[in-house]
Amino acid sequence: EAKPDQEISITRDDDGAFVVHGMALEKLVAMTNFDNEEALRRFQQIWRKLEVEAALKERGIQEGDTVRISDMEFEYKA
Repeated sequence: EAKPDQEISITRDDDGAFVVHGMALEKLVAMTNFDNEEALRRFQQIWRKLEVEAALKERGIQEGDTVRISDMEFEYKA
């Protein structure tokens, strides 16, 4: 069972982007240097642990869709 700070919620913006909210995930984004390969791998491990991808798939995400977490935005790749 997820701890309260690890819970996430997903909404959709008017432009169709998936917006992910969650205290732990937003803190992780703020602390991650996405230009650093090791930091990116750590982010991906925690992303899986928090089951963000599974939640996005439940919401119907498709390859190429936009995902936003705080001020970070990226294109989803399966």
